[in-house]
Amino acid sequence: MSRSLCFVFFVLITLLCGVDVALAQPNTWPEYPKDPASLHEIDRGPGSYLSWIKIALLLAMYYLWVKTTDWVNRDAQILQLPYYIWNLVIFLPFFFGLLLALTIPVFPAGMGLLVLAYFGPLITYVIKRNSVVEVHERVMTPSHIRHMVAQGLQKSGFDVGSESKEAHEKGAPVVFYAMGGTDKKNEANIIHARQSPGYITAKELVAELVRQRADKCMLDFTRDAVGLKFQIDGVWHDSEPQDRESGDIMLAVFKRMSNLNVDERRKRQVGRFKSEFEDKVYPSTLISQGTQTGERVIIQIERPQSDFDSLDSLGMREKMQERLREYVNAPNGMVLFSSAPAGSLSTTLAMALKLTDRYMRHFVAFQDEASPEALVENIELTTFSSKSGDSPDKMLETLLRREPNALVVNELPNAACATILCDQARDDKLVITSVRAKEAVEALLRVLLLKIPATTFAPAVIAVLNQRLIRRLCEECKQEYEPSPDLLKKLGIPAGRVDALYRTPDPSEQDKVCTNCNGIGYFGRTSIYELLVVDDKIRQVLEKQPKLDVLRKVARQSGNRNLQQEGIVLVAQGITSVQELSRVLKQ
Repeated sequence: MSRSLCFVFFVLITLLCGVDVALAQPNTWPEYPKDPASLHEIDRGPGSYLSWIKIALLLAMYYLWVKTTDWVNRDAQILQLPYYIWNLVIFLPFFFGLLLALTIPVFPAGMGLLVLAYFGPLITYVIKRNSVVEVHERVMTPSHIRHMVAQGLQKSGFDVGSESKEAHEKGAPVVFYAMGGTDKKNEANIIHARQSPGYITAKELVAELVRQRADKCMLDFTRDAVGLKFQIDGVWHDSEPQDRESGDIMLAVFKRMSNLNVDERRKRQVGRFKSEFEDKVYPSTLISQGTQTGERVIIQIERPQSDFDSLDSLGMREKMQERLREYVNAPNGMVLFSSAPAGSLSTTLAMALKLTDRYMRHFVAFQDEASPEALVENIELTTFSSKSGDSPDKMLETLLRREPNALVVNELPNAACATILCDQARDDKLVITSVRAKEAVEALLRVLLLKIPATTFAPAVIAVLNQRLIRRLCEECKQEYEPSPDLLKKLGIPAGRVDALYRTPDPSEQDKVCTNCNGIGYFGRTSIYELLVVDDKIRQVLEKQPKLDVLRKVARQSGNRNLQQEGIVLVAQGITSVQELSRVLKQ
C-alpha cells in the first residue's frame, strides 16, 4: 500500500513540475502597461519562474519520506502494530503538506509546513514503537544514531571504531522474537534467551537453514553428540554434527523462545517462535520428542509467499490445463484434487480455482476454522468449528439453502457431508474437494473409505487430479549424456526422439562445488500431474470391484496417463533426472 501511495506522489510532483515548465516559457509574456509611469516603475519579466533548487528540495523530502514510510510499514508489521493505521498517519499529513508546499506562494512557509507534516507523524511513530521494544532495539536514540553513522562511514571505506556490539548481537544477523506466552512472558523469555551463550549458536543455525534453502532441520541428541540434518527440496541431507554440550545450550534457547519447558526432554512439546533474517520474517515451529537415545527436535520455518501464481508456474502442461478447465467449469459433478501429505495440494487447488467462472456463478467455500486454506477472489467463505463441536453436515445443509452453484470443500469432514456433496454433484451443483492419496485411482478409494455407498459416489465424480513434487536439476551444473537404447526403451521414448538426457554431476569430476545448488545437483521443485477422467467403465469398477490394481488397469485402457508417464516427459525435457523420477515414484 505505502509503495503505491509513493508512486502516486511521484506522478503528482512530476505533473505539477511539467505544468510549471510548460507555462514558464521565456519571452512569451505580454508587456505590462505602464500608465501612468509614476505608479508602475517595475517592468514585468519574461517568465522562467521555475526554481530548480526548490523543486530539488521537494524531491529530496519526497525521497526521504518514501524510505521512512516503507520502513514504518514493514516495522509495524514485524512489531504487530496496526500498520494500516500507521500507514494513514504517515501518508495523510504528508499528502496535504505537499499540496500546501506546491500551492502556497511563500515557499519557506509551504516548505516549513511540509517538514512539519513529515517529521511530526514519523516522530510520533518512533516514540510509540520505542515504547514497546527493548532498549537495544530502539531507534533514533543517541546510541542508535552513533551506530548508524559508524556503519555509514565503514561502508564508505572509512576505518572508524564503532561501538562494541552486545553479546547477543554478535554472530549471524538474525533477530529472534519469542512467542507462545503473554507479551510480558515473551519479553522475559527473549531477554533470558539472549543472556545464554547458546543464543549465538541458535542464530547461526537459523541463518544456515535459510541459506541452504531448507524447510526443516532435525537435531538428534545422543549421549555424546547432536546429529544435524537439513531438509532441502523435500530430501534430508546430513550436516556437520555438534557436540552435546553446545547443542543442549542451544536447544534451551529455542525452547525458551517458544515458551516450552526447558527441562522436559521426554514428552512431546510443540511451540513457535519467529526469526528475521535479511529483511524477511520466518515464523517457525519447534517440535521436540524424547527417543531411546536422547531427544529429537524438528525446527520448521515458514518461508514468505512463493512466486507461484498459476498452474503453468507449478509445472502443469498447457493441454492438461485446458482439460482441467473443462471439468472445474462443468455444470455439475465432483472434481477431486489429491496428493501425498506435504505435496503442495493447497497451492494447486488455489491455482485451479482461478480457472473457474466464479464471476458468473455463485461459488461458496466450506472450511473448518481449525485448518483454513487460502482462497481466490470472489469465492464466499463459510466456516465451522470442529473444536467447538459444530456439526458440519447440519451447517452444510444450512449453507445449501442459499442455492450456490458451486461448492469448494478442502477436505471431506465426514461421511454425512460427503454423501450430501455427492447428492448435490449428481443433481445440479459443481463440487470441488480434496483428499490425501498417492495416485488418482487411490483417491477414489480414499473417498469410499469414508463409508460412502459406491452407488452414491461413482455417478457423482467426474475427474481426479493427482500430483507429486519432484526436484529440478540445477541449471548451472547438470550434465548431458547420451542415453542407451535399453534405457530409452524402458522409458518408452521412441528411438531418435531424444538425443540426450541430463543428470547430476559426478562429485569426483567436479573441480569445485556448484555455488547455485551447494553441490546437491538439484535446485527447486516442480510438480508431476496426472488427470484421471472418470468414465462409465471406471464407475462400474468402483461399484462392483473397487480394487487398486483393477482401477489402474481400467484407467490405462481408458487412455489416462499415470504419474510415471507424465514424469518421463519431464525427464525427456531435461527438467529432472531418471534417478529423481525413480525416487519420487517409490515414495
